[in-house]
Amino acid sequence: MFRELYYWMYVYLSKVKTNKTPAFSAYVLICILQVFNIGTLGVFINFFSKIDMNKNTAVTTGLALIVVLYILNYILLYAKRKSIFQEYENITTDRKGKGQISFWLYVVLSLVIFFVVIANLVTPKY
Repeated sequence: MFRELYYWMYVYLSKVKTNKTPAFSAYVLICILQVFNIGTLGVFINFFSKIDMNKNTAVTTGLALIVVLYILNYILLYAKRKSIFQEYENITTDRKGKGQISFWLYVVLSLVIFFVVIANLVTPKY
């Protein structure tokens, strides 16, 4: 699934004239969206289980998650970018349309759901 999302992210970022490295930018943005998705799950788990985590533990856990995601995505996406691009360049127009709709739904819903969940389920500890 993320291979195709990576491809569409690359396609849209390669249309930006000031972007000199669209493959790397797509890799970074996919990682960021995945962090948002896992963060949303973490907020749900924390809200319903009432886990009390101090700030240092939360920051350490978040940084470890980011490092793991960047390494996994590097191995699974960025290192294989040429084969991914070749695989998806010759798909049918019907499949292209479905892929683009899936891509935009994933991007928009990931961001919207993350910020709605954060705004409504996270209680500040002042």
